[in-house]
Amino acid sequence: MSKKSYFKYDKDKKDVDLHEVHELIEMGLNKEEIAKEFGISTRYVKKVMQDYYDDY
Repeated sequence: MSKKSYFKYDKDKKDVDLHEVHELIEMGLNKEEIAKEFGISTRYVKKVMQDYYDDY
């Protein structure tokens, strides 16, 4: 019996500039719209937003 192959399903996350995310928040976009704009997940957007507000 052969072993199962495990694949990495996570996509490579793009580097997202915190200032760009903050500008989109100021424009009134929500997490889903920002995620579509950058092509990333909403959970990653939430994490970036938390990092931004923790730092500033």
